[in-house]
Amino acid sequence: MFKHYIWDFDGTLYDTYPVILDGFVAALKELHQVADRKEVYRTLKAHSSKELAHVFQLPFDQLTAVYKDIESKDPRVPIPFQGAKEILEWVVASGHTNYIFTHRDTPGTKELLEKDELLDNFKEIIGSESPFPGKPAPDAIQYLVEKYQMNPNETVMIGDRNMDILAGNAAGVKTIFFDEDQLLIDVPATYEVNELLAIRAINS
Repeated sequence: MFKHYIWDFDGTLYDTYPVILDGFVAALKELHQVADRKEVYRTLKAHSSKELAHVFQLPFDQLTAVYKDIESKDPRVPIPFQGAKEILEWVVASGHTNYIFTHRDTPGTKELLEKDELLDNFKEIIGSESPFPGKPAPDAIQYLVEKYQMNPNETVMIGDRNMDILAGNAAGVKTIFFDEDQLLIDVPATYEVNELLAIRAINS
């Protein structure tokens, strides 16, 4: 069914949320905001850090700058989710192709993938420094579809947040919502999985 797999990175291929969540909670505290950890997590998952800034009535640039400073000092290194290596290699072994569309910068994304010997599984990575607007805008996905002459019915966007699914839907491709912790409801995805290896069954 699918020949082209466009992956989100944070929270989809890599379990980066422990670092991200701790970073934003600490950043809010530094900015004199009392934040409920679960609500911060839900806001980040359901929306984005921009919505988090809106909720706490903070300038987005200020919250981002404080968060990035805190994150840069965190010694923890994110690791892939269980099944990530197997599903990526399965896509390649099946003669199909993986791509990444992430709000993380491309060099940082490549560094993590290289550490885990996963980089060679990807045809192209579109990161935050690209000229495309971020999700849920579909522009980056549309660029990949046009560049590689993808059939939208054979192309899928996979992500763990609403914005990933909305971007894929707007681009006219299929979507898979990776809902590992079953936190969100009513996400308008074509398919939903709770573990990455379950994606194989969708394409069987």
